[in-house]
Amino acid sequence: MRNRFFRRTGFTLVELLVVIAIIGILVGLLLPAVQAAREAARRMQCSNNLKQLSLAALNYESANQRFPARQSGTGYLISGGQRMRLSIFVSILPYMEQNARYSNILARPNAFPWENHVDWNVQIPGLLCPSDAFSATTDARGAGAPSGKCSYAANGGDNYLASVLTPAERTNLAASIMAATRPLSNRGVFGRNDYPRIGALTDGTSNTLMFAERSIPTELLGKGMVIVDAAGSNLNSYSPLSCRAYWVGNRYAATSAPFNQDTSPGHRWGDGTAFFTGFTTILPPNTASCLLGDPNWQSGGGHFAPGIWTPSSDHTGGVNAANCDGSVRFLSDSIDTGNLAMVAPAFNGGALSPYGVWGAMGTKAGGEVVASQE
Repeated sequence: MRNRFFRRTGFTLVELLVVIAIIGILVGLLLPAVQAAREAARRMQCSNNLKQLSLAALNYESANQRFPARQSGTGYLISGGQRMRLSIFVSILPYMEQNARYSNILARPNAFPWENHVDWNVQIPGLLCPSDAFSATTDARGAGAPSGKCSYAANGGDNYLASVLTPAERTNLAASIMAATRPLSNRGVFGRNDYPRIGALTDGTSNTLMFAERSIPTELLGKGMVIVDAAGSNLNSYSPLSCRAYWVGNRYAATSAPFNQDTSPGHRWGDGTAFFTGFTTILPPNTASCLLGDPNWQSGGGHFAPGIWTPSSDHTGGVNAANCDGSVRFLSDSIDTGNLAMVAPAFNGGALSPYGVWGAMGTKAGGEVVASQE
């Protein structure tokens, strides 16, 4: 007689569906945590990059008794040599274990830093934030772009930051030759052919920013892109609120006019113009950046123009930044920015910053006391 009792050896369809549903719920719960852990690791790597950049600049200062300039090089702004456009990152290459690259650049004194050459197209690992979601082959315009990307910029302070004193320096040979030997300092640490001593940082190295993030834009109206604000043709009356008004939510308003005549920000690590490798402490992080005036800027080229170059990142809620003592911290998008209706101080002015804690962190000799940096 057959045994009517037997042991079941498998699962029913209902049981399998229940198990699959439970696994799906667990994955749904764990995925945000995994993504957050990955972003935390990327943010830590980005912070370490800034740490290494600040230490490289401090080692440069130790060897030369002065900080490097944001913009330097051979030739004139209008033509010749390196067009006086080498970035601060070129100057500190020897302190970033990039001696061979630095020697190659010095051996080519007539090569400007945006030509199609391996010296400029090479990607320096420490100049990329791993959180930046940029395209490897095109810039924000959708046009082909060199591979020498950069996620960081040097502190120019709370003034409208430019790479020339007057448009004539870019359009007139005599003025351009004169500019080759004339320093252009800023209320921040770094300028054109300006090599400040550490003693010039009277606000204190721990209270003064050195480097911060400027994320690489991926679209014309997206974060990190530069908008042209024609209202900035008169810097003596221009209010940063005009630039701020272009930023709506987490992108630029559809009516904004992005600078799309040439290479977008973030695509020339070797170019020392403020457009590419400078930042200001005026508008809060992760908001608008504006080229002030006509996009051709008196037929001189938008990359030379004055502007508000705002730090940005693909991290949530703020940006990483390094101080002049080598310390690195995360600065919130909601940092105090004081009175943004005020016209920015002159680039060589010495008054207190009108832009609160954020502005005070940008000045090297503003006389402010920075009570909080977050």
